[in-house]
Amino acid sequence: MHSRKAIALASLLFTWLFFFEYIPPVRWVHIPYDLNGFHYPLADYAFQSLRHGRFPLWDPTIYSGMGFVSNVQAALFYPPTWLMFLFSLGRERLSYQSMQDVQIAHVWLGFLLCYLWLRGKRLGELPCILGAGVFAFSGYLCTQLQHFGLLAGYIWLPLALWGIDQAVERRSWRPLWKVVAASALCFLAGYPPTWMVFAMVVGVYSLAGLWRWKAALGTIAGLVFSLMLCAIQILPTWETTALREPEVHYGLGVKDPDLILSYAIPNYFNFGLNMPLDTNPFKDYFYLGVPALLGLPFLIRRRRFRDLVPSLAVLAASLVMAVNPYDIVWNVIRHSSLLPDILRAWYFLAGVTLAFAALTAYALDHFLEGKHRTPSWLAPASAALMAVWAGYEVFRWKSQSFAAGWRSGLDLLVTLAIFAAGMYAVRAEHGRRRIWMAAALVVFVGVDYKAFGTSKRFNAATGDAQRWSSTSFPGMMLEVYQQLRNDGIGRIIVDNDTGPLPNDFRHIGLITPQGFDPLLTTQYRKMAETYGHFRTDRTFEIDPENYAALKLFGVRYVISSEYSKVFPKLKDNPHYRLLGSMPTFYRVYEYLDAQPPYSWEGGANDQVQRLAWQPENRTFRLSSEVGGKLALHEQFFPGWAASVDGRGVGVEPWMGAFQAVTVPAGEHTVEFRYQSRLLGLGGGISLVALIGLGFWIRANSKSTSGRAYPAASG
Repeated sequence: MHSRKAIALASLLFTWLFFFEYIPPVRWVHIPYDLNGFHYPLADYAFQSLRHGRFPLWDPTIYSGMGFVSNVQAALFYPPTWLMFLFSLGRERLSYQSMQDVQIAHVWLGFLLCYLWLRGKRLGELPCILGAGVFAFSGYLCTQLQHFGLLAGYIWLPLALWGIDQAVERRSWRPLWKVVAASALCFLAGYPPTWMVFAMVVGVYSLAGLWRWKAALGTIAGLVFSLMLCAIQILPTWETTALREPEVHYGLGVKDPDLILSYAIPNYFNFGLNMPLDTNPFKDYFYLGVPALLGLPFLIRRRRFRDLVPSLAVLAASLVMAVNPYDIVWNVIRHSSLLPDILRAWYFLAGVTLAFAALTAYALDHFLEGKHRTPSWLAPASAALMAVWAGYEVFRWKSQSFAAGWRSGLDLLVTLAIFAAGMYAVRAEHGRRRIWMAAALVVFVGVDYKAFGTSKRFNAATGDAQRWSSTSFPGMMLEVYQQLRNDGIGRIIVDNDTGPLPNDFRHIGLITPQGFDPLLTTQYRKMAETYGHFRTDRTFEIDPENYAALKLFGVRYVISSEYSKVFPKLKDNPHYRLLGSMPTFYRVYEYLDAQPPYSWEGGANDQVQRLAWQPENRTFRLSSEVGGKLALHEQFFPGWAASVDGRGVGVEPWMGAFQAVTVPAGEHTVEFRYQSRLLGLGGGISLVALIGLGFWIRANSKSTSGRAYPAASG
């Protein structure tokens, strides 16, 4: 096959898998859960801030304020994030469709990069397409569609391995610029645990094989250099993570023996949209696809093993990190405060899928090298069988009627038999007939991946994900919603039983002392434990009858519903007033004795006037006879500075997590202003590193121009 035809087939596979699943109006579904509930609010907050001419340094909406530029999961410095912003120009808020489009484009990019990496190994185009399909369309990635940073980081792995292969082949460090770029993009995508997987995979891959120790040194140097590219994100994030206690997230490893079955049998665990939410708890979907499963026996028959060593090494290391046999990994990392916090055993399964992508390509390439005659009827018969069975799988996909458990294995046997017949037919054909049979195989495999990988509870939900606007809030009267939006400073507590998610407030400019974010600081956690009750490691609730807590957190409103256990405390409480003229699902109560999220400790006749109230700037006009202390009930982060009449004054902690300044007697203008202290330094380091990367790429381009390499097999 010619390269253009191979790329066309790849694009066809990509389109078939995802385009008609998530792009309306063909079928209106959206990617649910974390993409909608966590990543989208972060991106939307950044988009709206930029739309109003403000760079998002501070996020006042959750946890009584926290650093935004330092929140690595916002992926603010990841280039594709700005593509989302570009796609939504002219809109009031970020289009959720643009986020889905960028997410799906990552899937295609991962497929393309894996294809190019495998083609660099001089393997045939069809094996490379099918191997790249294992990487991009099998269970691991389909499961991760809802996690922006994890998926966006994962897809850059093949680019790094491609650079390592070129460095080994050319005996030069110049191609390792691909490792640098891939590593930086992986980190900036916003999920450091995935970058740890990335670092392990490229390190092991660079060590396995000929000339590898030199390649390993270059790879390590490239990883270090890539962190300089990421300094613009790393330094502000380090400033924030210093405020939180390290947690143990690695766990004891993946011990479920059903894991093997989830890789091999497509619907062993049924995660269909028509299944109850509590079906198959703590189970996963990792189906590798028929190319990988059929490739295993072909791989065993392969006589050359030296070129398999790097991929096998990645597979072995990934399994060790994921499974933690005999607590080997835990006994190594438990002495560190950082590694148990940043390593996640489950995510090292990404290396398993990547290794199988390469092994599949090697195995199928070896099979297609054979020259065996087949009956003349095999090609049309296998093409007909592929068409019939693919149509049957599409029908069952639309009706959500797949067999589950071991019965799903029977479907797999049929698919394997048809795919094997098609591979034998491709091997025996030549010219256009070979191309058309290869195209049929690609579509057949694509249908199989689509049927079992999409329309799962974890990556597809019906309805419209973008429910928020400036004029409506689901389940709330318009007049009540507008009062909340117009208030500007009154904080809101939500009922954890039935209330909206605190992170949703990022869409609409509301503020709350609650939240859901891994960067919850130690100082704020202690305050919340004193005045509230934690339900999970990140979410807490405040008793609406705890009036001291309401005053401290500056709470003015409570959102609940009649189905909540908190509702009786609000319904007949004289301290609250129900807002709205008719019953709705969300009942909003106004706390009549509410205090603003700032306070003055001074004379009784002193006056405090609020002049400005922006996320990074809070300004007051104060008149005092004796002086005192002005407290801003906003989290005290490094970077907050204060001034009195334009002269800098020291900011001191107040109540453990908030901040205050001492103001002398008289009339004064007091300003609190936030600026990440390390953002400028990090930006400067990243700029210098980016220039250096440009020279590195240019040097590699000059060294390869005009140089001939062996042609890849077709």
